[in-house]
Amino acid sequence: MALCTCDPVAPYPAHRRIPVLVFDRPATIRRPASSLLLLACAALTAATASAQDLPTQTISDAGTIDRVVIYPTSAAVTRVIHQDLAQGLWIVRVTNLPAGVNGAQLQAKVRSGDAPNPSGPRLLGVEFEETPGIEFAGSKEGIDLAERLKEARRRLEFTKQDQAQLATRSAHIDQVSARITANATADGGTAKADPAKAIEGLAWVNAEKMRVIEMSRTLAQREDAVTKEIAVLEQTMAQQGSAGRTQRTAVVKIAAPQATPLDLDLTYMVPKASWAPAYSIRAAGDRSGATIEYDAMIAQRTGEEWKDVRVSLSTADPVRAAQPSEVEPVYVDIEQPMYAGVPGDSSGMVGGMEMGEEKYKDQAKFRRAGKPGRSRGPGGGGMGTGGAYGSAGEPGAADDNDGEQGAVLEQLARAASVSEAGIAASFELPRRISVPSDGTRSQRTRIASFEPDAKFVYAAQPLVTDSVFLRGDLTNASAFQLLPGTAQVFMGGDFIGETAMPSVAPKSDFKVFFGPDRAVRATREVMSKVTGAAGLFGGSIATTWNYRIKLDNGTGRDIAVELLDRRAVSRNEKVEIKIADLSSPLSKDALYAAGPQKTGILRWDISVPASARGPAALPVTWTVQATRAKDIEITALPD
Repeated sequence: MALCTCDPVAPYPAHRRIPVLVFDRPATIRRPASSLLLLACAALTAATASAQDLPTQTISDAGTIDRVVIYPTSAAVTRVIHQDLAQGLWIVRVTNLPAGVNGAQLQAKVRSGDAPNPSGPRLLGVEFEETPGIEFAGSKEGIDLAERLKEARRRLEFTKQDQAQLATRSAHIDQVSARITANATADGGTAKADPAKAIEGLAWVNAEKMRVIEMSRTLAQREDAVTKEIAVLEQTMAQQGSAGRTQRTAVVKIAAPQATPLDLDLTYMVPKASWAPAYSIRAAGDRSGATIEYDAMIAQRTGEEWKDVRVSLSTADPVRAAQPSEVEPVYVDIEQPMYAGVPGDSSGMVGGMEMGEEKYKDQAKFRRAGKPGRSRGPGGGGMGTGGAYGSAGEPGAADDNDGEQGAVLEQLARAASVSEAGIAASFELPRRISVPSDGTRSQRTRIASFEPDAKFVYAAQPLVTDSVFLRGDLTNASAFQLLPGTAQVFMGGDFIGETAMPSVAPKSDFKVFFGPDRAVRATREVMSKVTGAAGLFGGSIATTWNYRIKLDNGTGRDIAVELLDRRAVSRNEKVEIKIADLSSPLSKDALYAAGPQKTGILRWDISVPASARGPAALPVTWTVQATRAKDIEITALPD
């Protein structure tokens, strides 16, 4: 029995319906199954033919860049297109896409407004098209630019000719001046010399000299202007000539069931765009609090000018895979010796290619079992008003990350807001900004400003330096994830310097130093060092150090100081190190006790009164003793 070979899923316009068979009395009609199938196929074929016969109308529109989502190393750019469509099938060609755009990541979306319109335009699909353009030298723009450059060079040549003529005129005036002066002198003059005419001649010489000077300045200015104009034209021609002339276009297919306005969003990914966090951390002069200014340094050289656009900054990295790489199995076997094979015979490669191929087969089997394959085809989105993804035109041309990146773009096509969720954060700037395509400079723009919870402590390490540094123990009280970057640090209105900013999650703590305070000093000295016999019958040698640190507080107020020093830690049971006679107990901080204290770091958390000044500076003392057997030598112990 012959069956219909028509394609039942061929596209057809939304406003056309497939003809169906209607029977008044289905219970009394008897038809063979083959007849019903043939009738149904005929109806589908007629509907498909009518859809293909519809004329397709084409419009070209570059659109306007309205929104940009900037990632650390790339950007998603959204163009908006508005057109009034008549009823029918349409192809909207979005032209002048930039170099570097990935055609497999195009996304088109028809905006339906607050209330979906059943008879509104429907998105059928989106494709990417690349066509070679006319060489710049032969294009209208290139020809016009070449004519302008030719004219500028001609004007420069005329200017140089005028300057040469002016130099000749100046030389003639100098000769006339010399002749007049010679005739007016006592030695060179004659009986018929007329002093009045000599004075008149000198006046003419001076006037002509002034005219020559003014003309010389005018010609110099003209030469400078024309030279700069030629340089700009030559640079433009070099850039345009070296730039690719390929035309990149997104081809969006639309079905309009009836005459309707179209609001279309086209989103695409481009490289050569980036943003990085930048911070200004300002501590109040009276140590009452701090302010963090969270800024973004934005730069792009995509070849497009982003003028008055809405910008979102994302911490996601769509260039990377959304899933981790697979863990490959590893096999071990008895090593096979490598023999030198006979020329023309590969049988000697026992441990080389043959084993490698077997391993590769096993790995491929593992990958197939853990990761189902998928097929790629042209972009398209059916008859709905949702998004559609593009095709680069070559099956398999895009990498395995396109689907994940397309999912990112689908999220971007919807209205964004300042949010943090999961492993990525997005910040939508509350204002439109303009970012030129100039990779040589960055634009600084504000993300947010907030006041962290702040506690100020002085950090003293007199073993390293007598200076005492003011440190802010801050808590990120905002909802923002603070990314690693560079922070400019201010104390009051004074710039202190720059510091590295770590990654800080909301409600997490971090530390920022605000430089040394000259009003606070910490000095360390070894009061005594004694080495002698120790133990029963003097069988050991003990060295005892007595230390003292003095904290001088000249701030005029009580301050909290975190004081650090160290003692040696023994790595041999024959050497014993003990600390004793502490004038102040060591810190009870749990993190310190669990880590640094076990490595010999000494830490005191001390409140230094305002009265601890000069001779009354607050002392901190302790003793360290190292004991060893007489018959062993130990490594040197620093004071």
